[in-house]
Parts: sequence; structure tokens; C-alpha cells
Amino acid sequence: MALYGVLAVAESGGELYTTSSKLDPFVDEGRLITVDVDLTGEAPTMEGFERQPLREDDVPKLAYSHKSSGRGAKYSLTQIGSKNGNDANGVASTIIGRVRSWTGQDRVQSVTGDDGHPDGWIIDALADLFEKDTDSLGSLKEDIVSRLPADESIPTALTIRFRVDTTEIEGPDDRGIDWIHPADIDVLNAAMRRYATGNAADKNIDSGASEGDAVGVVTGDEEHVVGTPESPLGIFSVKHPDAQPALRKQESWRNYPVSEDVAMLFSKGQDLIDACVHRNGGIETYTLPYFAGELTAEKAQLLYRAIDGLRNPDDDETETPPMARVTYRLQDSDDETIRDLAKTELRFYMITMPISDDKNVIAEEPAADTYWLTTLADALVDTRQGPTLDPERGGFIPHKGWPLLDLPTKRDQGRKVAYGLITGHEFTNSTFAYRDEEGDDFRRIVDHRIIAGTPIEASVLFGEYLDRYDDASEGGDSPPVPLIAQQLVQLEALSRAGLLDGLDVPIEPDQHMTSLTDSNIDMTEVSQIRTQRFNSFLERPLFDATARRAAAVAGVLVGQISWHQENERGVGRPLDSKTAGDELTKNGLENALTSALEKAKVYAHDSEYERDVLFPETVDELLETTEEMPTKWDIDKRELRFCYVLGHAHGRRSMPVAFDLKKDDNQGGAAEEQPAD
Repeated sequence: MALYGVLAVAESGGELYTTSSKLDPFVDEGRLITVDVDLTGEAPTMEGFERQPLREDDVPKLAYSHKSSGRGAKYSLTQIGSKNGNDANGVASTIIGRVRSWTGQDRVQSVTGDDGHPDGWIIDALADLFEKDTDSLGSLKEDIVSRLPADESIPTALTIRFRVDTTEIEGPDDRGIDWIHPADIDVLNAAMRRYATGNAADKNIDSGASEGDAVGVVTGDEEHVVGTPESPLGIFSVKHPDAQPALRKQESWRNYPVSEDVAMLFSKGQDLIDACVHRNGGIETYTLPYFAGELTAEKAQLLYRAIDGLRNPDDDETETPPMARVTYRLQDSDDETIRDLAKTELRFYMITMPISDDKNVIAEEPAADTYWLTTLADALVDTRQGPTLDPERGGFIPHKGWPLLDLPTKRDQGRKVAYGLITGHEFTNSTFAYRDEEGDDFRRIVDHRIIAGTPIEASVLFGEYLDRYDDASEGGDSPPVPLIAQQLVQLEALSRAGLLDGLDVPIEPDQHMTSLTDSNIDMTEVSQIRTQRFNSFLERPLFDATARRAAAVAGVLVGQISWHQENERGVGRPLDSKTAGDELTKNGLENALTSALEKAKVYAHDSEYERDVLFPETVDELLETTEEMPTKWDIDKRELRFCYVLGHAHGRRSMPVAFDLKKDDNQGGAAEEQPAD
């Protein structure tokens, strides 16, 4: 937070309390109204005003200090209007009103009186001149309305110029009676700083203040510290004592002691921090980039540019999460030094919280680097380009609109999209069970674990997949096949990346598996295509274990028989409508399998292209895999269900995909591939 404040201060001209860069839109395009106040007589007098274009040379003497939160008066005596401009009445009412408001602020008034600044009388004089309904204020307003163009709205800055005896006040050089601006008057700068840091000691405290002397947590110096600084993430705000057990508000300075200057840095860094948030559903995730190691001027400049770029995204970046955009910006640089820096020193502070006043931290990772993100993104691209999404190698068909199945075919583009999916929560949201906004902590915890390189237990994933299966089932129908394909893709990508635990074998198949077109089968025969794809489907290490393989083959057979019933025999409630994968038991599978084997024989009589049993390659494989029925299989319930669901998704599509891939006798090329959902 302090680092981002330093970056913001450096960008705004290097002053902690003044923010001259906020006047940039007004320079040359706007006007400066200078109200003259003479303090050399027996009583202060308003001497009218001057107007002129606001030039760059005018900015330092205005001592303008911007208040980023809220609206209305700014921290400094110098005030501005709208960037879109103010007309004469707007200047006379709105901007003049802000000057009056400034003089009346408690924190500004605190520099007056016996215990205040020696020149506090200047504040008192201003308050008298700008008091509501006074003759001096009324005359000034009338003068402004009469002299400024009535129909023109011009960006306007307004300041006060004082005629004083410079030998009698603190700040200006001693040069006798002269006209001077706010930047030269010490009491005005003191009032501005007091106003800017006023809330740092008493915000959300009903009475008293939280301040004391301690070693600052940021500076390491013993100093006067405050306990209610502006907290961009709101975590340490005394407004949310529920997140800080046993907190005593007036003693909060002991919990996180920071000086007033550091509190100001926190405030300054607010806009940059807000640029790094990704909101999804009822959750917000901040990913704050920084560089490990010593911060040099070059690193600071690079970091600021990367964050600042988040505030003005290109059209094709609006949906890309901040973490991905910062990484792309640095990794894609033409400068090799920057690319190396991104690879070796780029880190992110990650924190996920609900979007509400509840500041419960769901997950936090203080030093996430890009290694595991890049590794998993590469693994997702490899999976997308491998057998799992290649129907000619026993895989599923890529589908548009399903995030994990719809990556660009060009590797660099696919990798970027995959990176964005992981950092933007889509990687987990695509496959995990639905949750309401208030109960979605678990998926975000998984996101953090993945990015931090902590493997996920396979049993946890199987549980989530089956819950999502239930969520996506409508009216007893099985969920769409692409959902199952996405789950397999995710499981395989995590395995490739080394982020999957709890299984004795890897998930990914051989990337060089033989394709249909490279095999010796007759591509005009549906049964040969179907058999080759089935064999390829089983060429996965996951199915090396007998029970898993048997569960998958059983699912294939139930899916194939159900497809036959529905499409060839017009059965309204096919076999799989009574065998929901997420509720499957060994007894239930045994009943379904017995029924499937019986119907495979009965329906064989209706087939023109099978022998004595339908789908003989599946029946034979089942009998070769095991002679035992499911109630005798030694397999975890979630593994049984997941392998069955995978097999069922393949079996349900085995005939439609085979028809799609079949070549006509006189066809020279492959038939056009079409999804059959």
C-alpha cells in the first residue's frame, strides 16, 4: 500500500500532499480565477479578482491538493471545478462555495486559536470574508457573474492571492509588503496537511482519537503514529471491528502504527490499487503487482506504467483480468531486460474478499509469481491440442462457448487466453459445483492454491465434478457432454502441470497417439471407426487400473445402448435416464450393466452391421477387463462415478461421431466434422 502511494506521489510531481498533476487537464485549456485579499489594513478586504488562462508556470504557486475520495471541497485552499467546465454562475456558487467550506473545516480551523499556528489569524480572516451572506462575499459573486461569459463553461481553478507583510508571517521570503500565493504561506500548507490527514486518527471513532508514539510499521522509525489511516482494502479499518477481534478503536494505532505521512501514502495509492481488482459474482480479488528485490527507479517506472495501463484498457482487454494484463504487458515487451524482469522478479500480492462491508479474507497469497500460472496455462494448451479434444484419437469435440474447450489454436494466443481463464476464475467456475454468492469461498480458495503451486486432491475434484453434474442435469437428463469434456480437460491440465495429487497415475494420454487417418482401418465402416476411437479412448493411464477401466467401459456400454434406444427404437426413457452418474452405486451400476448386456443381445437382431451383440467391441472389452460384477469392484465411490460418467459421455457420442468421421466410398477426404448435440 505504501509502495503504491509512493508511485502515485512520484507520478503527481513528487509532492506528498500537493497533487499538481490533477491540474493537467486545466492547463492551457482552462482559466485561473485569482481572488485578491489584502491583509495589510486594519481589517481584511476583498479586492476583486483577476482571470487569465491557467499556464504551467502557475501550478506550483497554487499548492493544489486533491481529495480523491468523496466530492466537494479539496484539501487545499485552491479549488477546482468540473473538468467539463463551469459557467459564471457555477464559479460564483459552486467553486466559491468550496472555498467557504474549506475555511470552515474543523481540521483547517484547528490551526487557529491560541494553540494553533502563529499565523492562524489568516485562516480567521478568510473565514470572515467568505462567511455566508456577507457583503464581501456577495460583491465577489456579483462581480464574477457580471464579468465572466455567461454562456461558456470553462474548466476553472480558483485561488486566493494575499497582500501581506512578508516579514510578519512564516513561509515567504522577507521582502516587505507584497502579493503572495498559497504555496508561500506556511499556515495554509499546515492547514492543508491537517485537513488531508485529519481522518487518519479519528475516522469512525465516536469520540477522541487513535494516536500515539511508536515505531512505524512502514518506516521503522519511532514517530507520532495514527490508528485510522485510509485502508484501500478496508481490512484494518476500525469500521469493521468484526474482522479484528478484541479491537479497541482508540488503541488501534498500536495494532498498525503508521505516521501521518504514511497514512497519506495509503490514501494516494487508492486509485492504483483500485485498478488491480477483478470482480466476479459477489467476490473481488485484488492482484497487486510488484518486483522482488531492491526497487530501482527503472522498476518503479515500469511498475507504474503497467498498473496505469489497467485504467485504460484496449477494447480487446476489457474482459481480461488485471493479473493477466500486467503479465502480458511485461512479458510481451520488445525490451529483453523487461521480459527477463517479468520472468524472474514479477510478483503479485493476492487477496480475495466478499464485495460487501464484511471484510472477511477468503484467501491471501503475499508473493504469487507467474511460474505456476504459466505452467498451467501451457498445460491447458497442450491438453487442448492433444488427444483429449481430438475426435480422431478417441477424444471429445471442441465446442465454442465452453471456455476450456474453446482456446485459440495458435499457441501464443491460446496461452494468453488460458492465463486469463485461470486468473479470472473461469478455470474453476467452468467445472466446479455452482454456489450462491455468499458461499463461493471454496472456488476462490482453490484459485489461490493453484496460483501458489499447491496441488489439488483428485478426490476433491471428483466431488466437485459430480456436484456440478447434478447442478447441470435438467429434468433427469444427463448434463451436456461438453461439461464432462471440460472436467477431463481440467483434470488433465492439472496433472500435466504437476498440480494434481491423490492418484497413483497421471491423467494425460500419450500426445502421439495414432489418429484414425493414420491407422489401417476402413474409414467407410462406422463400426471400425467406432472401435478404433473406443480403443484410443481407453489408452489413458487412468484406465490402467482394472476397476477404473471397468467403470469407464460400463459407462460406454450404457451410453451406447441408451443412444440406440433413443435413436433407433424410439424409446422415451432410455437406460441412462434411470442411471444418474452422480448418484450411481455399485448395485445400481450392476443392475444397469446387466440390463445393458441383455439389451445388447436383443437389439442385435435389429442391427444391420453388428454380429450377435450390439457394440461388440465394448462388450468384449468389458468381459476381458473383469469377470466380476460392479458390487465386487474395489474402487472409491467418487472414482467409480467419475469414470462411469466419462465412459458414458464417450458412449453416448460414439455413433454420432463415427457417422461424422465416416468417409463415403467415393469420398477422397474426411467428412466434415459436425457436433451432434
